[in-house]
Amino acid sequence: MTVLAPREAYRRLAADYDSSPNALIRLEERSMKPFIPEKLRGQTVIDVASGTGRWARYCRERGARSIAVDFCLEMRPNVQADAAQLPLPDASADLAICAFALGYVPGCLSELVRVTRPGGTILVSDVHPDALKRGWTRSFRHHGDLIQVADHSYEISALASPEIERSSMLEPSLGPPEREIFAQAGQLHRFEEACRGPAIFVGCWLRK
Repeated sequence: MTVLAPREAYRRLAADYDSSPNALIRLEERSMKPFIPEKLRGQTVIDVASGTGRWARYCRERGARSIAVDFCLEMRPNVQADAAQLPLPDASADLAICAFALGYVPGCLSELVRVTRPGGTILVSDVHPDALKRGWTRSFRHHGDLIQVADHSYEISALASPEIERSSMLEPSLGPPEREIFAQAGQLHRFEEACRGPAIFVGCWLRK
């Protein structure tokens, strides 16, 4: 196993990122999509730590002006920047999304709050802290090597600010839709154990 800082890990993974089946991403997408309106025309969406910009694309297809921001140039974001120092104006987003990145950028939530307008929405997903306590790692197979991405631990209860109000928190476990991904990876024997306890969380906050 090779442990890498997030920027270097995702630089290596960028070329294959979208083509590699990922059970957590599948679970996250079916959990998060109900929070995103079908019609976003006239809305500005900022996809922070966007990776290849899957949420930016999803929102653009629904009429939004969407901006993908990521620190990894190889992921081809619209804007290359650190999630803890966004080069964007205050209150510039109607919807701010941050998927699977808080463990890499502990100060990211305050930036999400800053760039979201009053009355706007913040959507966040990540690997569940309880899953990490059970021994899960943020890791990927890459050209025969197992790459673990260095991260920071935190608790969901710490995701708070006087400027936001939490409206929803989902803590889903893996389920039948993810089983086939385990089967494709030859890891079906691990599926039952992986389903015990929450795998991710998806939180929704309203900006005051």
